[in-house]
Amino acid sequence: MNRVGKGRHAGRLAAALLGAIVVVYPASLRAQIVARESLATFPADTVQLAYLNLAQFRTLPEYPQIRRRFLGRQLRDFQDFLRTMGTDPDRDVDEVVLGWRGEAEGLSGFFGMAEGNFQPDQIQQFFVRYKLPIREKAGLQLYAFGSGEDRDDLLFCFLSPTSALFGRREDLDALFDVRAGGRPALDSNSKMVNWEAELEGTASQWGITTGKAAANHAIGMLGGGRLSVDPGSFFNLIQAVLYRVEWTGGVTTRATVICQNADAATTLAKLLALWRDSNPQASTSVATFLQGLEVDANGPRIELSASGPIGVIDQMMNGSASGGVQ
Repeated sequence: MNRVGKGRHAGRLAAALLGAIVVVYPASLRAQIVARESLATFPADTVQLAYLNLAQFRTLPEYPQIRRRFLGRQLRDFQDFLRTMGTDPDRDVDEVVLGWRGEAEGLSGFFGMAEGNFQPDQIQQFFVRYKLPIREKAGLQLYAFGSGEDRDDLLFCFLSPTSALFGRREDLDALFDVRAGGRPALDSNSKMVNWEAELEGTASQWGITTGKAAANHAIGMLGGGRLSVDPGSFFNLIQAVLYRVEWTGGVTTRATVICQNADAATTLAKLLALWRDSNPQASTSVATFLQGLEVDANGPRIELSASGPIGVIDQMMNGSASGGVQ
């Protein structure tokens, strides 16, 4: 691959990392214990984690402006469903950890653990009153958003008045198997444990995306098969991406790209810097955001950081960030 071609791949990667990590889902920088609890509850084949501190976000004046950027259609509809039963996620849910298993393409197929103040008895009464199906699993009552028969229907249950699990049936079954000791938990992966410890308490929104999942997500955000050249070989340099996002007064993203080795990190960092310095942008705000991108390689790691107005995220996700690098 020639120098220009590699620079184009680097451009796609930078736009994907800085665009995708700030739209995954929302997030007091306290102990964030729920993140550690998720490691002991999520199955070992979890390839992505996203921590979200909703309580912190509700205190920000920007919250009404940024809230709509976080929620996909399924999650918005699920929240509306919960409100009909007297549970308002904007009031009652304080922290969430989301997970994705397998290939984890896109943002669908998530499952998670939520901490807050819930009313399990009130939910049960609602389902009984309207003769909605209640299923039992592992001694817990499962409530469905939808019929509960469709593969992509969301189900949820309460571990206590302050803790809940939710996800598709197959994912919840995996979580229950972990709780019963029937399959290994994510905390059996020492790398995930170390990465979670590194991120815990650093921001109100952070996450971990590993290897192929990071590549699939980035490629998907930039058009997947519509790209003129398959960037898969380029993304093979990446082992994981750790990210932190802050929204106060705008958006600041910090990502750590963990490469397979120091040589890969050095090569990738040079390509990212080359693309940053040479890639013209149609949008002035996007250009300013990306031109301010800091790229530093240290051993097998690359540290990326950039800041800008909240609106720049919409422009990047609409494709302006990748304009000129086809």
